[in-house]
Amino acid sequence: MTDLGFLSRIRLLEGLGREDLKEFTQLIRTREFSAGQVIVREGEKGDSLFIIREGEVGVSLAITLPVSGQEREKVLVSLRPGDIFGEMAFILGQEQRSATAQARTEVVLYEVKSSDFENFIEVNPRAGLYIFRNVAKIIADRLRKANQDIAKLTTVLSVVLGQWQGSEL
Repeated sequence: MTDLGFLSRIRLLEGLGREDLKEFTQLIRTREFSAGQVIVREGEKGDSLFIIREGEVGVSLAITLPVSGQEREKVLVSLRPGDIFGEMAFILGQEQRSATAQARTEVVLYEVKSSDFENFIEVNPRAGLYIFRNVAKIIADRLRKANQDIAKLTTVLSVVLGQWQGSEL
């Protein structure tokens, strides 16, 4: 059974009334994963969004090391109850997953398929608008953080390269 109290407090569903939330629960499929289990893998096709109900999920990218050619996973973020992931494939539909999501603990997720959501917004356009707006805000916040991280890394790289070039002279 889906918890309306929980759903009413998460960012994705801000602005929805109780009736809209009840309708939204009809879209949800509950999924459970054990610690260490991969939920979605970078590069595979997907069209669903996940809401973390319980547990912690690590989101990572495969990074190929330039010198050795070895591939490593770079954890980008740890997500907790109320957080979402899979939003890009959800919005774009049948798009390749941009990262791998793996259960760090026992995890309970609410999954929503984009095709089910499309049917939902035909009947509930106002609620659909709120959800799309909330997804856009979440993506914008993640992009802002990524830009800040890139700026920090660029600064560090510039300092290191400057020191390295200075020692060559």
